[in-house]
Amino acid sequence: MEAGLAGELNRRTLLQLAGAAAAATGLAMALPRGQRASAAQAADNVFIYGSGQDISNLDPHTGSDYSIIWGQRAVYDGLMRFEGDPIELKPLVLKEATGSEDASTWTLVIDERATFQDGSKINAEAVQWNFNRMLTKNKANAWMFAAVMNQDSITVVDEQTLEIALIKPFAPFDLILPWLFVANPAIVAEHAGDDDGESWLMENAAGSGPYTISRFEPGSLYQFDRFPGYWYTVEGAGDMVETFVWRIIRESSTKRIALESGEIQYGDTFSTEDIAALMADDRFMVNEKPSFSPFQLKLNTQVGPTADVNVRKALTALFDYDAALESLGGRGELLRGPLPTGLKPWFKEDLPGFKLDMDAAREHLAASQYPNGFDIEFVYVTGLTFEETFGLILLEKAAELGINVTLTPLVWPDMVARAADAQTMPGIMAVLASSNYVDPDNYLWAQYHSSQAGTWSAASWYQNPDLDALLEEGRSTVDPDARKAIYDEAQQILVDDAVDIWIYAEMPNEAWVKELGPRAYQVAGGGDIRQISYNHPA
Repeated sequence: MEAGLAGELNRRTLLQLAGAAAAATGLAMALPRGQRASAAQAADNVFIYGSGQDISNLDPHTGSDYSIIWGQRAVYDGLMRFEGDPIELKPLVLKEATGSEDASTWTLVIDERATFQDGSKINAEAVQWNFNRMLTKNKANAWMFAAVMNQDSITVVDEQTLEIALIKPFAPFDLILPWLFVANPAIVAEHAGDDDGESWLMENAAGSGPYTISRFEPGSLYQFDRFPGYWYTVEGAGDMVETFVWRIIRESSTKRIALESGEIQYGDTFSTEDIAALMADDRFMVNEKPSFSPFQLKLNTQVGPTADVNVRKALTALFDYDAALESLGGRGELLRGPLPTGLKPWFKEDLPGFKLDMDAAREHLAASQYPNGFDIEFVYVTGLTFEETFGLILLEKAAELGINVTLTPLVWPDMVARAADAQTMPGIMAVLASSNYVDPDNYLWAQYHSSQAGTWSAASWYQNPDLDALLEEGRSTVDPDARKAIYDEAQQILVDDAVDIWIYAEMPNEAWVKELGPRAYQVAGGGDIRQISYNHPA
């Protein structure tokens, strides 16, 4: 299969999907007592993932974060998929995606075996319908597509073939194809209601994926059972698990106990202390791979003190980056700008990075409209102690300059709602950026192009026409050297304008039972339940 024009770098660079983590209240046993996970769980072929974040919306065209993606990939197929370490783009609903030399037109060929769970074929008209619904809704993953195509871009050539004529050339177009999940138009029409099926699809599915929904209990657990007629087999992945459970466990210590007692097989967002304890236990494996997911403190650039660039520079200078990394047990790499340093060759190498400098912070504050300090709110995810720790690190140094930081824990959906309007967006919000595809466009467009303001990713509400023009040029440019120059300039603008406080690229604190094998983190990173098995090859 021809993978397109985005370059071999993009095909073989580690991809870690990590949307912002969130918390939900309560703790429930994932299964009845007779089915609870134990040392024999692998034999039962049940996989239970312990997470603090609900699967809040399964609609393939309106919902997207790391937990939602797990649920969506259980019940839907994307046009393409990611697999392996190093990561590779693989076919799924499509068996072929071919781009023109200038990346302006693409031919998509559907696998003739692909079927929805009701037995009907996935054909070109069904895929066209999904493109159109996604573009019309213009939510969730639509940001990747909407600026380069519209409904007139999609032409059905024959039963299995579509042609896509992009509004503007888009070099990494094939890399975003995994993010169009394919729903059955006929099933959605049956449940359309007055919102084109949005309400129904939040907790129900109309897909072609490997699992069906058997329990959907927000705040507690979500259970998916294997669909016996699934049309696709992931080569070399072993037998898929029969039952997949996403169990809500908010506290790290409780999650660790659940893993140690065999109630779950995989857990995420463990505290530094708990991940250290699990590393010392030979029953488990702990992730040692860094991700390309940068963590930053989003600063509201439109409303309040942080609308003043000198205030943003003061906050950037008074943050203790070394203390933050130390609080993580060294599990991460400090950032020097909006892109992770490992994103080669796109990272701008001559960026100096950041360090605690109270003298510089005082100078910047004195030059601002708030020389005597101000009050500001720091919002972070309930239950994520490392985010709270970052807030405390900021609070301590800010107090020396008369800046009063109030820490507010919120569950993730409430944080997303706050970010939707610049007037309700807090002055500071902790956010882990998603790595949907390994290209600078993924990070910079989603977070800083003005069209994205109002999403959690673009919570800083940055509005800069010069940056917008650069990002638009970057995604339309095929030549890699020209793209490199464009994105270098964009990074410099963002750093000079102190748009966010960029802290570190995470090494996710995730752990699992050894029976899942060393590849479990790579599979979990992609949220692809198709590849989870207890006999997965090393």
